[in-house]
Amino acid sequence: MFTIYIAKASSNYGLPATRPIYERAIETLPDSKPPKMCLRFALMERKLGEIDRARAIYAHASQFCDPRVNPNFWAEWNSFEIETGSEDTFRGDAKD
Repeated sequence: MFTIYIAKASSNYGLPATRPIYERAIETLPDSKPPKMCLRFALMERKLGEIDRARAIYAHASQFCDPRVNPNFWAEWNSFEIETGSEDTFRGDAKD
């Protein structure tokens, strides 16, 4: 249902208008669904050039993703950091 809602909002109002929908989906979906929705949300932010937002979404989603259960999530986050990050962000040493 959220996927359809996101698609409609995107086509009518643009990608940035989908942020609150993604956030609501992540908050309300059952435990197995947020990692997949977070990956879609992070991809959308990447398309908008919002690298820091995408990184924050990956970090948030990591608390739901056991590497043994969700290896695709970890592989995608790894690829993201290789493409967009510095050595500090890749290792998790970034200072705020």
